[in-house]
Amino acid sequence: MEQVKPTKEQALRRLRLDDSLADDVADAIEQAFALTEKYLDGPLYVNALAAAESGNPKAIVCTADIIAAQLLLVDSLCGPNSVVDQTTKKQAAYDMLRIRRNQGV
Repeated sequence: MEQVKPTKEQALRRLRLDDSLADDVADAIEQAFALTEKYLDGPLYVNALAAAESGNPKAIVCTADIIAAQLLLVDSLCGPNSVVDQTTKKQAAYDMLRIRRNQGV
């Protein structure tokens, strides 16, 4: 995995969103990324080497499930959702992220 957040193209394709939402999706990706790092309580890195070189004890290697969780957050932010759908997608994303979360010492 050589990325720490989904691309706009990935989000549009995987979430089956209309191209007219491209600007909204780009903004939602940045918000989803920020929410993800906040929830995980650590910065994301593209690989173990980059994480180790950062010297940050809270460094987290970004995995496919973290990207998938970010995509769910993007969908909750800009997809055609009811309030219930939005809440359900956010909770599912956080459930996916929980296993990677820094839990303290």
